[in-house]
Amino acid sequence: MLFVQSGALLAQNDSTGISQQSPDLCQDSLILIWAERYAIFPGMLDEPRLVYLFEDWKGTPYRYGGSSRKGIDCSGFVSMLYDSVYKTILLGGSADIFRKLQPIPKEELKEGDLVFFRINRRRISHVGLYLSNDKFIHATTRGGVMMNDLKEPYYRRYYYKAARVPNPAAEITAD
Repeated sequence: MLFVQSGALLAQNDSTGISQQSPDLCQDSLILIWAERYAIFPGMLDEPRLVYLFEDWKGTPYRYGGSSRKGIDCSGFVSMLYDSVYKTILLGGSADIFRKLQPIPKEELKEGDLVFFRINRRRISHVGLYLSNDKFIHATTRGGVMMNDLKEPYYRRYYYKAARVPNPAAEITAD
């Protein structure tokens, strides 16, 4: 028997009546929550670890130069995701990372691509990781680790370019 209690999907053992949380069921319920909340449906992502990492880091505060749960900046967050999921090391700040990559048209964005922003209009100052359906995850100065939509007016205004990491499992270093 399956039921939801306090937002967690539980399985009840029919012979004992004891309820226990099932990891597989919790993962499935998380994917369903994402479908409802973010319009990212099962099968849209090739790498479900992005879902779990985002949920684990969501709300982590922003800290310039940070790379831990105490605080992380946008390039640190993207670097952590790439290392954890794609086994690729991205070094440097957002502008450094962009210089090492090949830009792609916005229309060709796919999961794992990076989206870059010029918040101050002069230089690249922000990066996020694209998921699907115009959604991307990033670390912001005001909200910490969060998800946003490229169609939101703020991100439409400051969007600069997208880029793809050409060779996963490679090291992308700053000059």
